[in-house]
Amino acid sequence: MQPALWNSTLMRRFSALDRIYARIEDSQQYFKQASTQAGNPIACPRRCGTCCIHFTPDVTALEAERLALYLLVEKRDLIDPFLGRIEESEKAGETWDSDKACPFWNPDKPGENCMVYPGRALVCRLFGYCAVLDKKGRPSFALCDKMPPLADRGERIFTGEETLRGLFGQRPPLMDEFSREILALDPSGAGERRSIIEALPAALSKISLLLRLAESDSDSKSALPAAEPGFGLSSTTPSAEADSDPDDFPIAS
Repeated sequence: MQPALWNSTLMRRFSALDRIYARIEDSQQYFKQASTQAGNPIACPRRCGTCCIHFTPDVTALEAERLALYLLVEKRDLIDPFLGRIEESEKAGETWDSDKACPFWNPDKPGENCMVYPGRALVCRLFGYCAVLDKKGRPSFALCDKMPPLADRGERIFTGEETLRGLFGQRPPLMDEFSREILALDPSGAGERRSIIEALPAALSKISLLLRLAESDSDSKSALPAAEPGFGLSSTTPSAEADSDPDDFPIAS
């Protein structure tokens, strides 16, 4: 990738987004460790992936563009099938409802269902291991339907800082905090979130054009430099943890 593009505002935003993604991974690991030490371990069932079956994620423009860069650099073979499915739905007069399976969910690979795991969106990263603020501003954490209940407790929703710390050793990561940080990276986006079905095609067009312009403006058409962290997204393998997908993702520092 050429220096003019690498040093652009967009790439700096991508780097900042990757740092937020890295902090999400760290905070979730700390939460899982603390919950285990507190005697109420929180973990996804092994090789699950069912959260993607009836859910199509929504994204900000920046998240869509970051995913587009990942696809264009690492997973080009997924782009045409993705766009083709959208075209087929439009021709058939069908709408892609939010309860349809994510277009990047692969039912044939249990434990590795997500085909874009390293580039996945915020909501996908936080699912199952985050709290939200209720109407009174209190942190509230709900167990995923596939997670086992806590020992000797019938409820599956836990609210309040003191309650969460008492049960899990610490409060789960707050979705609201990370959402605000991402929105702050691109104020022009006005906080709009759209279905990945709507947002990603435009993002692919934009990032593809920028990559072509950067390439044509340079005498050298070399591949992404390995020294640049975070953007040459190498593939990962499933972790030994309870999550249904791999956790490791090369993150920009």
